Amino acid sequence: MKDNNLLTKDGIAYIVSRILDYAVDAKSAVEKEPQNLFYQGKRLAYTEMLDVIKNELTVRGEDIKAYGLDFDIDNFKFDVQDKRRIS
Repeated sequence: MKDNNLLTKDGIAYIVSRILDYAVDAKSAVEKEPQNLFYQGKRLAYTEMLDVIKNELTVRGEDIKAYGLDFDIDNFKFDVQDKRRIS
């Protein structure tokens, strides 16, 4: 029996793009209210999630650029409009 629950590369890329969107929102919130601890924590959480995903993809030999993760996650230096998709 075929397991239909496996994620495809496109599925993973979609999930990463959603997390990147939320990370951008969290970054913007911190920039607007830098003293807000909730927003700081939210940004940290997305940073950690993206870091884990990036590391796991790297270990598996995936091209992180294809997933839009070829940026400095810790410093959030990326342009959300420049996200790449796997074709």
